[in-house]
Amino acid sequence: MPGFISEDIVEEIRFRADIVQVISEYVHLQRKGKNFVGPCPFHQETNPSFTVTPDKQMFYCFGCNVGGNVFKFIMLQHQVSFPEAVRILGERVGVQVPDGYNPRMREQLRREEKAWKINAWARDYFHQVLLQRPEASDAREYLARRGITSEVIQDFKLGFALPAWDSLIKFMQGKGVTARELVDVGLAVSGNKRTYDRFRSRLMFPITDVRGRVAGFGGRVLGDEQPKYLNTPETDFFNKSEILYGLDRAAQHIRRKGYAIVTEGYMDTIAAHQFGIKNAVASLGTSLTREHGRVLMRYTKEVIIAYDADAAGVSAALRGLDILQELGLRVRVVILPEGKDPDEFLRHRGAGEWERLVAGALPLIEFKLQAALEKYDKTPAGKEAVLEDILPSLAAMQNELEKNEAVRLIASRLFTSYHSIAEELRKFSIGKRKKWTNPDKITKNKHNMINNHGVDFGQKAEYGLLKLILEDINFIDSISSQLPGNFFHDPFCHTVYEHLLHLYGQPNYSPSVLFDYLEDGYQQKLGALLMEPVPGDDREALLTGYIRAIKKRQLLAHRKQLQVALAGAEKNGDQEAVMRILQEINTTDKSLKGGEMVT
Repeated sequence: MPGFISEDIVEEIRFRADIVQVISEYVHLQRKGKNFVGPCPFHQETNPSFTVTPDKQMFYCFGCNVGGNVFKFIMLQHQVSFPEAVRILGERVGVQVPDGYNPRMREQLRREEKAWKINAWARDYFHQVLLQRPEASDAREYLARRGITSEVIQDFKLGFALPAWDSLIKFMQGKGVTARELVDVGLAVSGNKRTYDRFRSRLMFPITDVRGRVAGFGGRVLGDEQPKYLNTPETDFFNKSEILYGLDRAAQHIRRKGYAIVTEGYMDTIAAHQFGIKNAVASLGTSLTREHGRVLMRYTKEVIIAYDADAAGVSAALRGLDILQELGLRVRVVILPEGKDPDEFLRHRGAGEWERLVAGALPLIEFKLQAALEKYDKTPAGKEAVLEDILPSLAAMQNELEKNEAVRLIASRLFTSYHSIAEELRKFSIGKRKKWTNPDKITKNKHNMINNHGVDFGQKAEYGLLKLILEDINFIDSISSQLPGNFFHDPFCHTVYEHLLHLYGQPNYSPSVLFDYLEDGYQQKLGALLMEPVPGDDREALLTGYIRAIKKRQLLAHRKQLQVALAGAEKNGDQEAVMRILQEINTTDKSLKGGEMVT
């Protein structure tokens, strides 16, 4: 939000930072009419659908629906917060950004610092319990059986949560931390009658962000209890879809090696580091997300997946591979022996064998081909199913030489000709291109936000009015004189109009400013609405029609209230009220014919 830094400074930077010039440093843009187009930097595509609109100082991708202003672009490109994006652009255009924060930002920072401190205390507490308490003897024996050395235990600050329901709560009370604060960071659970420790009788793995701050924890049971693993829940300070376990230690090694190894669990990554494989991270047992991919792209363009050899591990790998490739990462997959995970393989075979295994990791297309061939039979129908599985990955390959080699490989494995596979790829690529929304044909899209047939006339009028205001904020005068207050029912329209009322009259207004005030979901809707054309040439006539539709909706709602009141009056035998309400209904019906409220 712009309030984190002086709005005057934000606006000065916005004024100086031309969005076309900024984005041109990252994306090859070509002029197309009033706009500029190029390949989207946020997803992989064959036909450019990323559009920059200078007159609105915004960008929008018709492929992945990501849009925003110049600050949003820097936030996405560099994976930074709004204040950090302001500072990056400030340095670029020569505007100094001070470090002062407003009260809201200071409170947010205070809460974050307190969360980091609480989690750090919890990490140290669990670690000391593991090292010293007799109740943790089973955990120490378990780590010894897994071959984890005392140095690694110390380095990763492994710990143990005692079986008592409130041992951590009592410890934290001595630090001045309340049970409510522990609930907020995910270390405690608030039940019907009491608050209790979330983690009990578990081997504890502190989960740190890339700066080494403890964001959350993972806990593993030592017996057969379920769930086997328990993570900190999603909180304001912890989002496991964005965090890779061990990245704070691995980041520089990933840069040096030129690739990252992604494992499925804590122990796999810990074992890898113990054996000198320092470029390993873990995805916390979840399938890889787009956010994980964007984080990895800061350090490398190549990722090697090393998940368990069981069916679940392979399935999770496939989901992750598709997402990473869409982002433009080169992906390979380590094929582990059946029944093995990276931890077991390293302990039994050693680092040398592991390096040979990594050297032989299969490229994505070959891995998917092998998986598909094992999944389907060799009948013509089976071969078609194989192609259906692998054509999306084949079509997405950027290197033409590698793509040609992949076509030859697929043809040989399916016992068919190179030209047959090439033709199937050509037809698939044509079909895929037809699915892309063409920015030049957006005016013909019958399913845009204003002309969506699935909404009622009132909601259509709301989006139409909002579009007119976004094109010319001066329409607010005409609208507010006839429809006072914030009359919008749709939550998105209501929120945007509230900000427009606030921004109205400010110098250098641009609709791109609105992106600074909206959450991601609403930013996406705003980007789509801004890129739609006004549905007609006569804007004044459209304005009149939309206002009339909103008034009609208001009259219909008023009439419905009168009918409810009439039923109540009749039930109570209040003839005077009945006559008065009937007269009001009659007046309202007359108003509906003209679209105006008769007073």
